[in-house]
Amino acid sequence: MRAVGDVVRGEACLFGGIALCVVLRPEGLAANNGMSYYGVHWLTVTPYVGALVGAALFIRRGLRGVAAATPAPEHVRRMADVFVALLIGIVLTPYTLGGAVDWAHRGLGAALFALQLVLGTRLVAWAHGDVLGVAFLLVQLGGGILAAVFVLQPDGLLIHGEATFQLGFGLLLVRVLPLVPSRAPVAGPPGREQDVSPATT
Repeated sequence: MRAVGDVVRGEACLFGGIALCVVLRPEGLAANNGMSYYGVHWLTVTPYVGALVGAALFIRRGLRGVAAATPAPEHVRRMADVFVALLIGIVLTPYTLGGAVDWAHRGLGAALFALQLVLGTRLVAWAHGDVLGVAFLLVQLGGGILAAVFVLQPDGLLIHGEATFQLGFGLLLVRVLPLVPSRAPVAGPPGREQDVSPATT
């Protein structure tokens, strides 16, 4: 399934780029500024931008590619586009500028997490509550809660929460995208429509 391949490539971009950032500046793990820490240092800004933009573009393509196989294709396409816009917005609003830019950065991050949770929940529901899908959604939720606890504190494990959240989201997509039943009508007797399941985009 091409959509799953795109998600895997997106996750590889994200975690590969952030792993390189950690190697270059391991102190970021304890800075409690999340992954964004690596976007404000010249040594790590290139792999950081590559990680986020690569993840955004590949996952967007995967979501848009499978959208037609979902019960709400236009909604999924819009969410995929907003996903990219939010990630690019996060890249373009370094928190070190302070003031309104910092709060914009935090707001974009919160909106991104909310969008991913809503999308993950809908996909799991469309996959009829697949057990592994639910488990990955709980991993995602747990990471989000951990990140929320530390986002406004001077010390903590913000990057660990963010990484857990994104890992849960990626695993959820890989698991449930092939399970989402298609609601696209196929040819049938006049006046009747049939559903196609599962999606094979």
